[in-house]
Amino acid sequence: MLMLLVSGLLPSACATAIDARPDLQPALDRYRYEFVKVHPGAVLPPSDPDYMLFAGAMRLVLGAYVNPTAPHLLVDRALEGMWARKESEPDASRHVLTEAAIDGMLSGLDPYSGFLDTEHVNNLREQMHGEYAGFGMDVAMDDRTGLLRVVSSDKNSPAARAGVRSGDLIVTINGQQVRGLTLNDVAARIRGPAGRAVDLQVLRPDGKSPVRISMIRTVFKVRPLLYRLDGDIAYVSIAYFNEQTAQSLSEAIETMRLQAGGRLAGAVLDLRNNPGGLLEQGIKVAGRFLGPAEIVSTRGRAAATQRYRAGDSNDVLHGAPLVVLINGFSSSSSEIVAGALQDYRRALLLGTRSYGKGTVQTVFWLPTGEGIRLTTAHYFRPSGASVECFGISPNVEIMPTPHMKGPLNPAPAVTALPDHAACDPTTAPPPPQRWSMADLCPEIARAASGTTPDVVLDVPLECALATIRTGRMMTAAQP
Repeated sequence: MLMLLVSGLLPSACATAIDARPDLQPALDRYRYEFVKVHPGAVLPPSDPDYMLFAGAMRLVLGAYVNPTAPHLLVDRALEGMWARKESEPDASRHVLTEAAIDGMLSGLDPYSGFLDTEHVNNLREQMHGEYAGFGMDVAMDDRTGLLRVVSSDKNSPAARAGVRSGDLIVTINGQQVRGLTLNDVAARIRGPAGRAVDLQVLRPDGKSPVRISMIRTVFKVRPLLYRLDGDIAYVSIAYFNEQTAQSLSEAIETMRLQAGGRLAGAVLDLRNNPGGLLEQGIKVAGRFLGPAEIVSTRGRAAATQRYRAGDSNDVLHGAPLVVLINGFSSSSSEIVAGALQDYRRALLLGTRSYGKGTVQTVFWLPTGEGIRLTTAHYFRPSGASVECFGISPNVEIMPTPHMKGPLNPAPAVTALPDHAACDPTTAPPPPQRWSMADLCPEIARAASGTTPDVVLDVPLECALATIRTGRMMTAAQP
């Protein structure tokens, strides 16, 4: 998820324009009329706090959502969400029904927009700070199956320790069927006090029968990255882009430089299974290798382009070779980093095509303590290419080893990218220069072809290390 965090509501000028819409008030009046049917005996005057909460949420959608939409359609989705909650919870309070209406309105927009109740807001803030109670996994609704898909699980998290893998489809939570629930419904069933267990039933990408997994909620600090020195080559695996990621990267590189006697031969930046995080952190991480360059641009409702440049920091590697690893679960901020490094020819990309999540979500904190996560912009690489439509293609395609175990390769890479025939050809990325494993790491290609199922070999990583170590990286990096 790629997020901006914003306090408050729309600017007054925008709010005034929305209030002047002739179709707004009739839609809100219809919502008030239908609300009484769902909650008989309720009175919903314009000054009612729950009504004002819904009306404010609708104004946000009308003013900030990336694509124009009509008030009557928003009310249709809101009523669907409210009736669904009433069915599952006949005694639901007015406020609970209002939350369900907002969530229904938002979840009908796209998979990434939704309502955040106060507990979810607190969890999000904790996650961005790097400490929260939970399981350490990122999930999204799977459009094809209607189930909950695990995008990634943080290394050493309760989810990873329990055996949850990227690509798993969650079928039930504590016996409750996931199909038909919204993301907020799912979150309400998963979150809770630390120390309590949650039972899942999951389907593996290559399995036929569901697997039962039990996890215990834990309060834990999320380390945004792991690193180690391999000879004189720095290896950094970024798990998530939270408030500490860019600074942790600089510290990790400096630590490994000292360990290597003051000089690094190169670095491998591992963004596989990285679901994203904060936009500003993706920009800063790319800037650690590119200096004050344009990293990404965004376009929202007004069609004006907002360009984001990194700060004035220098390349932390001092020009040493850089290889980036990506796969089908690399998305959002990780795609911003990989795309910028590839566009400026600062790094070679190895692995498989990335997920293709090219939208920005803005979280608006509401005066009630709740929040709204809303898709507000599409983002583009420095070359002008759309990430959402095309993803990021590697310079060297290396499929994951089917029998490799461990969190870096839990399942074959997948993609949710649209058919290129439906894409705007003017936003297509320039074709990346291609190499094969035989060109850059022939010894690893031979080793991989001769391995047995008992051998654990991280082929993309081993190829990256060999490419730097043998000097072939320098040849490939030439214009």
